[in-house]
Amino acid sequence: MRAGIGLAACLALAGCTQAQIRMPEALTGMTWFNEFTGIGGAPSGTFEVGPYSGHFARGLERAAFTDGSIERSGASRFTIAGPEISSTIEADCGMREHALDLGLAEVTTRPLAYRCAFTAEGRAIPARFELQEVVGGGTAITRYERAGEIALGGETIRFHSLHHIAGTSLPSLTPIGYTFERNGQTIGALSLTGRPALTGDPDLDPGTIRTMTIAAVALATFWDPAIHDLE
Repeated sequence: MRAGIGLAACLALAGCTQAQIRMPEALTGMTWFNEFTGIGGAPSGTFEVGPYSGHFARGLERAAFTDGSIERSGASRFTIAGPEISSTIEADCGMREHALDLGLAEVTTRPLAYRCAFTAEGRAIPARFELQEVVGGGTAITRYERAGEIALGGETIRFHSLHHIAGTSLPSLTPIGYTFERNGQTIGALSLTGRPALTGDPDLDPGTIRTMTIAAVALATFWDPAIHDLE
């Protein structure tokens, strides 16, 4: 098992704490706040977030080989309906990550990548979602950082994992939330401490809220192997 996950996993899963993420300054004074219902620790179920609703199913697998290599894979599927969605949008998501077990530690050989394809009433639509582990220069070695983007309806919203807990200076090893940006401006955030919750700029147009909500569902239903290690 990866060293040092315990406390961070507890914070991210939130069944054992009331800790809150430290919101970016740009989100101070946001006036709408939609808490998810139905997304807990179960592998499948239904959910609601604000005026949106749907159902989801997810899973995570881990395979270890005699040469010390480890492969983690996962899948998540969800359907969502609500404002700015004519009927429903369906997402089919998959994750892969490869590592090498050195005994006392693991070395990532292929960083995490999580992607979703979208359909509407069974027909492919021009949209994409991707989340990747942040590696390379400037990456904090004490955190599992994630970053990605969703493109839908002619606009792109980027997101990045949040790791700081309100009232403390100690960052979480694993993501406890995500911040959303459009054209370089912070427009919302997803909290994963306690019940997942989405907050955002009150001046956002309905199409942007729809796109950000779909991204939030993809992130909230994702079983991140840094948190949900099966060993």
